[in-house]
Amino acid sequence: MWIVGALLSWLSRAPLGHDEARYALTTMDWLAGTPRWNYSPFGMTLLTAPALLAHGGELALRAAPLLWGLALVLVAARTTRPLGDGAAAWMPALLAATACFARRSAELLSDLPTAACLLPAIALVVTELSRDDGPRWRLVTAAPLMAAAFYLRYGASLTIAVIAAVAVLGGWRSTARRPWPVVATAALGLALLAPHLAMSVAATGSALGIVRESGDAIPAQLGLVTYLTANPLTFYGTVATPLLLWGLASIAWRRDRQSVMLWSIAVGHVVVIGLTTWGHSRYLFPALILLLGLGLREAVAWVGSLSPRHARRVTGAALLAVAAAWALVLSGLARQDESARASLRGVLTAAAAIRQDAAGRPCTVLGRQATQLEWYSGCRATLDLPRELLAQRRVYAVVLPAPEQPPVESFPGRHQVVLARPGLATVTRLDPERP
Repeated sequence: MWIVGALLSWLSRAPLGHDEARYALTTMDWLAGTPRWNYSPFGMTLLTAPALLAHGGELALRAAPLLWGLALVLVAARTTRPLGDGAAAWMPALLAATACFARRSAELLSDLPTAACLLPAIALVVTELSRDDGPRWRLVTAAPLMAAAFYLRYGASLTIAVIAAVAVLGGWRSTARRPWPVVATAALGLALLAPHLAMSVAATGSALGIVRESGDAIPAQLGLVTYLTANPLTFYGTVATPLLLWGLASIAWRRDRQSVMLWSIAVGHVVVIGLTTWGHSRYLFPALILLLGLGLREAVAWVGSLSPRHARRVTGAALLAVAAAWALVLSGLARQDESARASLRGVLTAAAAIRQDAAGRPCTVLGRQATQLEWYSGCRATLDLPRELLAQRRVYAVVLPAPEQPPVESFPGRHQVVLARPGLATVTRLDPERP
């Protein structure tokens, strides 16, 4: 089910979104030896590099995310297995039938790779620190997993802090019985962060400079309001919502150490992310999967308490509900691709006109949706236009249907209209003024 939806998204060749184009441009600049956007995670640069080295387009750029998405599904099922084989068996189909997961299954974003690294790390921490005889040395493997998550998304440091806090509060008895695996895990984690700290000092002069830039790049909004007030059936998914609520409520009767730690990490993740950035469901993937796992455990246990006849009926109804939700998700994926093309039709039309007019010469483009304009036009995007730039390279001003854009008349130089499509896009070349 997951693979069908992922291939549908991947083969559609939908235009790159804003963040996808930014990752591609960051990687292109890094390969050229002119890095920019320090806040763009270095792990995503490495993930994108093979596609650009192969001179690939949307299919190549999204091939690695496609595989990471499949890895997330397998990891989510494996992470859920300690909660019961039944819960683990349902997890892949549930993710495939949940729109907020499925629509990211083949996008060049850090959400799925980061979650795929964090989930096994969380499983290791919770499993080992809930043991009465102390953690085993396998706990150490949580350090590279969390380091990988950090390099894929610097904002994962907030989730890692939540995991560490829950580990200290919920696993202190186990740690006191056998502390050395915990000490080794923390030491290895710090050692793996050393290259980032050195890179941050070199780029910003501060060991925390890149992390601060990463936080500043996302507008500080109270996303928690969105998470709590959005229509859950559309924001989280029709089949996922009741299980999320069931998992959230399970803390009332599940008081074993593992359940409490998993629940605390999930809720802590939602609160910390909700208080620091805007409300996108993709920022909550690790927490949502943990709560879904807890909810699935309760659902499977409840079905198991029924008579065989009633259990078969309930299971059949659940299968039909998941299948119907999956069909809706597939339909939504097709509409999403069409919507993406429609919303970017002006950008793509303007970019094609610029490429034809520039004919490979150095150029600069001004306009909204700058990362996508830069990627598809081949011109460097800028928000500032010094007059001397007009004499150095071709400059194009792109006006899309948006009233907040400055009028073209306000830009310097002689204006030569390259493309005039009212209601879609207008491209004006700014030439140097004649003496």
